[in-house]
Amino acid sequence: MKKTFLTSVVLSAFTLFPLFAQQNDNTDEIKKQINKIKKNNQYIYAESTAPTETDARNYAEEKLYEEVNAWVETQRKLKKSSNLVVNNKKELWTILEMPRGSNMFRSFIYVKKNDILPVENSTVITNTNIPVVEEKIKEELPVVINKLASYTKYADIVEEIKKMKENGQIKEYARYASLNNPDVCYLIIYNRDAKIEAILTPGKERRNIKTNKPDGVKNYSGCGAIGIEL
Repeated sequence: MKKTFLTSVVLSAFTLFPLFAQQNDNTDEIKKQINKIKKNNQYIYAESTAPTETDARNYAEEKLYEEVNAWVETQRKLKKSSNLVVNNKKELWTILEMPRGSNMFRSFIYVKKNDILPVENSTVITNTNIPVVEEKIKEELPVVINKLASYTKYADIVEEIKKMKENGQIKEYARYASLNNPDVCYLIIYNRDAKIEAILTPGKERRNIKTNKPDGVKNYSGCGAIGIEL
């Protein structure tokens, strides 16, 4: 009998920000990574091409879970589990230039087989041993960042950022994968629905500008980011 559709849960974030899909500035390098993963039997993967990044990702993710379910059926220790965890799922994507000016997005999603775990009779508890972080006095934010904080949609904030660059209000901006030095940049986090999730301050120890609490890219799995250097 076929197993019901797999429920996925991300257990932990990635250490070097691979939660953001890498864009096509490194197309050749990404192709090499994809081919390497395909040849490695430690991975389960799926890919899809579609007119939008969101559709390509969604189709690829659906295919991935089908592949995971098919593999689980061959694993004696896993196939009896009704609930599974997919840990450390990663994604690569590129923009494929097509004839007549139209572009397609290619999404490649993969996971290590040993990161697929059964979760029967599991209980999630809060780690009370984590030390409380004292909130620092909120520093005055630059005018540019205050203005960007008023936007909620990706398209609107990108349009404003372009104007600010033209007016000399910001030095540079780029998607996270293209940043030369992310630590000097404010990061604008956006989700798959093109909505702004947060703006994070520069530095290795970032803060959320709205909550003034410690925050980091690892808290936004599945999202993308634009970096802004003032």
